[in-house]
Amino acid sequence: MIKRSICATKSIKKVVLLALMAIGVIACTSQEIPPTHNYGVVTSGDFDFMKHGVMTYSWHPESEKVYLSQKYDETVVTDLVRDSIQEQLSSKGYQLKQNGVGDVVVGFGLAEESELNDESIFDAIKLSTGVPFYDGEGKVAEKGSLYIAFFVPNSEVVQWQALAQSGIQPDLEPSESKQRITGFVEMLFRRMPER
Repeated sequence: MIKRSICATKSIKKVVLLALMAIGVIACTSQEIPPTHNYGVVTSGDFDFMKHGVMTYSWHPESEKVYLSQKYDETVVTDLVRDSIQEQLSSKGYQLKQNGVGDVVVGFGLAEESELNDESIFDAIKLSTGVPFYDGEGKVAEKGSLYIAFFVPNSEVVQWQALAQSGIQPDLEPSESKQRITGFVEMLFRRMPER
């Protein structure tokens, strides 16, 4: 009886020792994979100012600042973003005021990291996501930035602003790019009051 107990104890010790060795080998051979993020978003302010009397919007005269390399057609990308913002505002019940100034003034900008880095963006708008992006091979990917700001008329004080960043995917079809931009704008405007 004692002999069986000693044998069982030795067997258990062997199994435990083998398990610990296996865990040690796995821990030594595994590589740390950098965390992956699909996007980073930071906002400042809120949409409370839009709850009373805001029915129309107009574009800020200095809107549509674009910092893109020649790999991209600035007009096409700017149109995609403007259209996505207009579609979201329309779906919330706001109307674009064609002539004059709306109840709220909207501005936006776009940047490719190689053309305008995070430090320059932070210096200008005081927002930073601090999020790095990686490609499918674990290498740092170039970052694209979308900035949107809302003002009340005749004021330079930003009421609400957002910076959305993501790794650039240059090989997307136009419909995929539109869907991606629309997804970001929809996410940014989700707390906006509806009319």
